[in-house]
Amino acid sequence: MNHHLHQPRLPSIPPPATSTSNNRRNPLNALNKQLPPEVPPKGVNPEKKASPPLPRQNAKVQPPSPPPVIQDKTGSLRYQRMSFLGEGGFARVYQVRDSRNNHLACKVVTKSSLKTKKAKTKLYAEIKIHKALDHSNIVRFLDCFEDEENVYMTLELCPNGSLMSMLHRRRVFTEPEARFFMIQLIGACHYMHTHQVIHRDLKLGNLFLDADMNIKVGDFGLAALIESPGERKKTICGTPNYIAPEVLFDTANGHSFEVDTWSIGVILYTFIVGRPPFQTKDVKEVYQRIRDNQYEFPPHRDVSLDARELVQQILTPNPQERPTLHNIVDHAFFTRGTVPGFIPVSARDAPPNFRHISPLVSQANLARLRQTCHLHEEMAPNTSRNSEPPAPSAGSATSSLAQQEREFQKAVQPGSPISALLSSARQPLMVGPAGGATIRGEPTLLRKLQAAKKEAARSPGKDNKVGSRLQEIAEEGGPGDGFERREEEVRMKELQSQKARIVAQMVPVQASRVPSPFEDTENVPVSAPEPAQGERRVRVRTREALLVVGSSSSSATTPISGPPKVNGFDAAAETLCAAFDALAQHQLFRDPSDDVDLPEERVFIASWVDYCNKYGMGYALTDGSVGVHFNDSTTLVLAADKQHFDYISSRRQGTVYVRKNYTVGDYPEELKSKVYLLKHFEGYIMGKLYGDYEYTFLDLQRTKGMQFVQKYLRMKHVIVFKLSHDVLQFNFYDHSKIILSTQGLAITHIDKNYALTRWTLSQVMARALLPPSTDREQAKFAQRLLDKLKYCKEVLLSIRNASAGIGVGGSGTGSANITEAGGVSIKPSKASLR
Repeated sequence: MNHHLHQPRLPSIPPPATSTSNNRRNPLNALNKQLPPEVPPKGVNPEKKASPPLPRQNAKVQPPSPPPVIQDKTGSLRYQRMSFLGEGGFARVYQVRDSRNNHLACKVVTKSSLKTKKAKTKLYAEIKIHKALDHSNIVRFLDCFEDEENVYMTLELCPNGSLMSMLHRRRVFTEPEARFFMIQLIGACHYMHTHQVIHRDLKLGNLFLDADMNIKVGDFGLAALIESPGERKKTICGTPNYIAPEVLFDTANGHSFEVDTWSIGVILYTFIVGRPPFQTKDVKEVYQRIRDNQYEFPPHRDVSLDARELVQQILTPNPQERPTLHNIVDHAFFTRGTVPGFIPVSARDAPPNFRHISPLVSQANLARLRQTCHLHEEMAPNTSRNSEPPAPSAGSATSSLAQQEREFQKAVQPGSPISALLSSARQPLMVGPAGGATIRGEPTLLRKLQAAKKEAARSPGKDNKVGSRLQEIAEEGGPGDGFERREEEVRMKELQSQKARIVAQMVPVQASRVPSPFEDTENVPVSAPEPAQGERRVRVRTREALLVVGSSSSSATTPISGPPKVNGFDAAAETLCAAFDALAQHQLFRDPSDDVDLPEERVFIASWVDYCNKYGMGYALTDGSVGVHFNDSTTLVLAADKQHFDYISSRRQGTVYVRKNYTVGDYPEELKSKVYLLKHFEGYIMGKLYGDYEYTFLDLQRTKGMQFVQKYLRMKHVIVFKLSHDVLQFNFYDHSKIILSTQGLAITHIDKNYALTRWTLSQVMARALLPPSTDREQAKFAQRLLDKLKYCKEVLLSIRNASAGIGVGGSGTGSANITEAGGVSIKPSKASLR
């Protein structure tokens, strides 16, 4: 049950004498509106610490149960009410079943509790924020509707209940369990913070367990949206045992993301001790203990020193001194302790035994868990599925925000119908361009890159002790101050122009179109086997490209006869379609003996890090080269010798590329910032992400003409890369990879443990025609490989279909529908399709 607390009636610390706060109204700030501060009574020293606020005493009214069959006013939605799951405030939660026999959770709010503007605003904010979040450790919001008596929100069902009920049965959790659950909780919290959301009510009762015992954060009734850097919330709200001290005692300065970090510390303590650290029978005394930071570890609990130290670091009264979420997961409590790969369902009632897990296995489990929870930079959190509308211009974004504000104001009026509120709340959440999490809420690498770019911009020369500056940034511990406004405006303009090219860059070269000499001679990479020859050909191509651009001579664009070049996406799609068509007819696709000499692809992506929300996509290839695909569609690729790099720019919507080669000591002034960022990406990726696998090597002979990422596409279950040598790489979010080469005829598979196997498509299809292997593991692997190839085919067809639609009448703004395998229609975000 959530406890919503009013401003204290006892003396409080007075606010500053003058206020320069902006009074601009915004839809989600109504929930956080601060009450007028009270004047301290005479005789009370305003410098003295305030007494803790008293809880509001509400007479709880039991709401009536919803009907046995729940349906909306139109009758199009119909659910069978089943068991009662829980309640809080004026809402009750039930398990329901839809017409397809899917079991869901349904949160029911009576309309009688939505008479006031405040109550309507709270419901609006909860729906708007929760609907915009999409993370594996956050309860999925499905739909909202109404009938005559109630408002209903259908949610993902978590059949194993809450961690609170589990703790009641178990009394205490083991530290390995605590590590597993904490990583998932921090992953969800990190996702929320990077999407500008503070939960403000993290507690065991709001942490639910799915069928596989994974944490799902729920109940966004007190969540708030941070709409501008440095914005502070001032509403006193939360659950007494978990409230951060600044929420209670520093309403003048307000609170931000750090309140969730405090709650995480309380939760960790509760896991390993069995009760919250400040808990007493009297709520007022709880607040006094929070104010005085008064808690202890009971002697009868065996709590490790690392766990004690981490709790003490997190439960720091000063919010600015608390560790960041990445600092927490890097603590020795996680890196030196036992980390299970999963929690068995039996753990609901009895402590599991993890003594068989070795330190090496624990490290592997921790790395996998961090990636799954998007706490590993290589798996940066994806853009929210609903918070990004199709790339508007700056003017249309302003008008959309204004429209959202008008709809909100109208919907929350006491006399307005609930249907207006739900209709407005269902719309995608619009956030102003100045929005963003504070620097402390951003990933460590992002802060370092920002500092790196600012330092590079200030540096007058190329070689001004680059190594020492990188070392200073790597050791930097304090929060940065972000970009200057002028730099931010430039970046926003670059992003706006990039939006218009996002989908257009995925459009394949049309088969009916005959390439010109300009395209033929300018397309890269160079396929010459000798470096000297490659160097000569690159120079010729650059000169020819400039001549064509600046010349009106018809001879410069005379078409070349011969067959048109087939796009890599299309070629692989056609190959896979032909293979699966033959399989459906129980026919042999190709004779496997014809493909025994297909070349084995050696160069593909080994590691990547996505910071396209600021800079671009960084990646390391298996040959030791490192590249960055910047947001302005240019690319830098550093050779394995770390001395030479290629600068590649694209033209004609990504069908033509111009390559120039430089050294790290001699390059144009305009590339200074990009070279600096390339070096920092290289140091980070090779230092923290790149592994010494059986398929990695160093190609020190290749100093120019390196392969590079031409385009990439993030989808719900996979990220697709197209490399310059027509290799397609599918990185699935279960950490396996499929690499297609030779137009899809050659397959390289890498499993989640980095084991590589090579196949030909004809081999896979021939095996699929045979009875399943008697070896269960082999049969299971063969079926999974076949399923993934089918999924790759569907993704490629979706790309082709979406691109064809854009070519006919699309706007090229990034709003084209891409349908994933399984018929799921998604909309790529402005930063997901490049």
